[in-house]
Amino acid sequence: MRGSESSPSFRRDQVLRLDPLPPISVTPYPLSTSTEMAMAMSSEAQALQDRVKVLSDLVRELQKARDDNIPHMNSINALSDKIVNEEKLTVSNRTKLKMMYEKAVGDAEKEVALVKKALATVYQIRNIRHELRIQAKNSGNKETIRRGALMKMLLNCAQTLPLWIGNTGEKPPPLCGAVPPEQNYVAKVNDMVACLVRGSEGEDNWILAEVVSYNTTTNKYEVDDIDEEQKERHTLSRRRVYPLPLMRANPEVNPEALYPKGSIVMALYPQTTCFYKAVINRLPTLTTEEYEVLFEDPTYADGFSPPLMVAQRYVIQIKEVSKKK
Repeated sequence: MRGSESSPSFRRDQVLRLDPLPPISVTPYPLSTSTEMAMAMSSEAQALQDRVKVLSDLVRELQKARDDNIPHMNSINALSDKIVNEEKLTVSNRTKLKMMYEKAVGDAEKEVALVKKALATVYQIRNIRHELRIQAKNSGNKETIRRGALMKMLLNCAQTLPLWIGNTGEKPPPLCGAVPPEQNYVAKVNDMVACLVRGSEGEDNWILAEVVSYNTTTNKYEVDDIDEEQKERHTLSRRRVYPLPLMRANPEVNPEALYPKGSIVMALYPQTTCFYKAVINRLPTLTTEEYEVLFEDPTYADGFSPPLMVAQRYVIQIKEVSKKK
């Protein structure tokens, strides 16, 4: 009997199931006219559809597994309530509870495996779409993405950026959330990057661009401005190019992979393709949430803009670059 006055009270945290999985979007971001043409003519179009079907099947399988595991979780809660109310933990109940938790852990591990398969499929879909865009460029078709569609594409790219899920105790890898890239990292062709470019009046601006090539001899990138209205190609040294995060960090599991409150960063100003200096005002608490930042703005009395939301994808370390190009 463990219910004496000298014994600690029986307490426990209830095992809870999160909300059902949201429906997946088959089209992560708008296609340009040229990409649609390439897709219509490409054998990869079928591969894309096949991957989307695999992803859809995996999501349904994952939701079924979650639903099937709910009765077992309810049983754990019921037995735990019984032990707390009786203030008595018998050998039989202890053994039974241990076995139930072991099964729950096994079920959770199976769910994690399905999530990882789904994320791997998302990567495959993104890669195929990149290939379709490359085919469109190589065929001589000019990208024609209007500004509204471009803003929607950038938003959806951020929202569909794969979430990093590691094993227990595993540290988030480089370019996951706020984790910086490795020292000798070179961005891949078609990757989005932040670039410091010289304007027509001699001013330097950080812009969002896409990698065209990298010369290992000169250590210089060729990048295209992502903005259709300012479509320019720039040749830049590595110190003027900074890669964007390739994965989102999970605030609930890996808060260390997020920028701390008060950090000075570079962030993409909403509805633009330019990065500006900002201060982290509030961190995301869920995987679907964004940073709340305060942009430096001398037009306001305190020198900062009102709070604005920016996705993990478009928040990078502050990078000071010498005037030498």
